[in-house]
Amino acid sequence: THARVGVSAARMGKLMFGTDEKIECIQNVGVTGGDGEPLCLAYKTRKVFFGAGVWLHDDGYVLRNATNANSYYPWPDAAQVEKWQSMQLLPSPLPTYSIPWYEYAFGYSLWLIVLALGAWAMFRGWLTKRRHAANALVPVSMGPPKQDTEYDRLISDEAKKHLGDGELLQHQAWAVNEGDHFHAWYLVLTNRRLMVFTTKRAAFSPSKEITDTALIPRDAFTSVTEHDYEFTFAHSGGTFVMSVPKKSKHFSNQEAFIRDVPRLMNRAEPALAGVQVLG
Repeated sequence: THARVGVSAARMGKLMFGTDEKIECIQNVGVTGGDGEPLCLAYKTRKVFFGAGVWLHDDGYVLRNATNANSYYPWPDAAQVEKWQSMQLLPSPLPTYSIPWYEYAFGYSLWLIVLALGAWAMFRGWLTKRRHAANALVPVSMGPPKQDTEYDRLISDEAKKHLGDGELLQHQAWAVNEGDHFHAWYLVLTNRRLMVFTTKRAAFSPSKEITDTALIPRDAFTSVTEHDYEFTFAHSGGTFVMSVPKKSKHFSNQEAFIRDVPRLMNRAEPALAGVQVLG
C-alpha cells in the first residue's frame, strides 16, 4: 500500500507544534513501486513538537520512492522480505542504520532547553549566593552616596527637596522594571524612608525629568530581598519589583546600593554613624 509522509507540525514564529515524519534512503533496491517507480531501502522517523521537540520515534524500515522523499511504502511482512531477498531484490542481511545525533537533539530539544534553563538558573543562583557571601564580609556603608556624575547630583538634589529634619541620605541608584519599557526609577534610601522617583526610560539612560514621587516609610517594609540584581520590596501597601543594573556609566552608586540596601532595610534599627546631611 502506497503512503505519504505525514507532516502535521505547524510553525508559529520559530516554534513548532504537531508531528513531523522524515524518511532517509539507505540504498537503492531492485523492488519497484506500484507505478513502476524506483525504490530505495530507507528508514523513517517521527518527531512530536510542542514548541520544541518532545519525542522522536524510530519507525524502522520502509521502501521509499527513490525520487520523491515524501512517498513511501510500509515495510512488508517477513515472508515477502525473504522472497525479495531470495530474488536479490533486497539485500540480505539488511544493512544496519543509525539515526544521527542531531536528529535526536532536535527531537528532544524541548527537554534539552528545559535542562539548560535549569542548569543556568542553578548557576546563577550559585553566583548570587557567592556574591552575597562576599558582600557579607564588607562593612555596611551608611552613606552618603558618591556625587561624581551629573546624574548622581540630579538624584541627590531631588531627594533634598523631600528631606525632613534629621533625615539623612544613605544610598541611591537607578532601576527598571522588566515589564515596563517606558519608565525608569530613581531609588533613594534615607534613614527614614525609601524615596521612589519615576522618570521616563530613554534609549541609553533615564530621563532627567521626574514625573512622580512616592515616599515610603522604612518601617512600612516587611522585607527587602535581592536576587540576581532584582529587588523585591514587600511593604504594608503591597509588593513591587525593581531591577538595579550593576554597572552604569552615569551612576556611581549602583554596586553600593545592591550590596547594602537589603542589609540596611532588614535591620531592626539601622545604624546612623558617619552619615552626613547633604547641604
